[in-house]
Amino acid sequence: MPPIASQQLDSIHAMLGAGQRSLRLESHSLILWGMSFGGLALVSNHLLTADQIPDAATRAMAWLGLMSLLLGAVSLLDWQLTRRAKLARDELWSFIHRQVLKVWWLLLSAGVLGTFATFFFGGAYLVFPLWLVLVGLGLYVHGLFSEQTVEWVGGLLIALGVCSVLFRLDAQSLQYLAAAAFGLGMPLLALLQGQRHATSTPFWLRGAKLLLWLGVVLVPPLLAQRLADAQQPAAAPLQT
Repeated sequence: MPPIASQQLDSIHAMLGAGQRSLRLESHSLILWGMSFGGLALVSNHLLTADQIPDAATRAMAWLGLMSLLLGAVSLLDWQLTRRAKLARDELWSFIHRQVLKVWWLLLSAGVLGTFATFFFGGAYLVFPLWLVLVGLGLYVHGLFSEQTVEWVGGLLIALGVCSVLFRLDAQSLQYLAAAAFGLGMPLLALLQGQRHATSTPFWLRGAKLLLWLGVVLVPPLLAQRLADAQQPAAAPLQT
């Protein structure tokens, strides 16, 4: 095949790839949402506790207000920063981007309502796995139209949420896992994103990024849990 024809085919393939993955997931979005989710997960057992608010219904309303206020503020800030970034690049809000944002907000709303429902119907153990799965779904949907690394990380978050229930991790381990997955994993994903279109990223490089991401997400919770176990007093010997 002549070199000119080969270059034209490569250009056509690049244009097709750009059309299929036209969405850009902004780095500031991952950092904002990750730090918000991770911070809230890390301090959740110190905020609005049963000792502070004994009545379950009042505590549920307080948590509903806190989550709504936090997510609403982060959503507004993310919207403004994304709008500013698009204006700087002279881009318009695409139809796909608007629909993906609707799915993202729908998933967050489901997480808020699911957390609220646990105060009345039980199942508080599933709150952190639920959020891992919902945020993973949101990233997976984003990744379908942007970079494959985002898509794969979304799938890993879903797997972490499901496996944490299957392996029956204790509540503290779930808290550490969620805090690390959100607070460390999502900002790290912002750094690991390569070029705009993942088709230019070799498979082995994407695999290495995922292994690095898993290491950063899994090692801190394991170390924190081991440190917490080491601080537990040793069991007294049985008296015979």
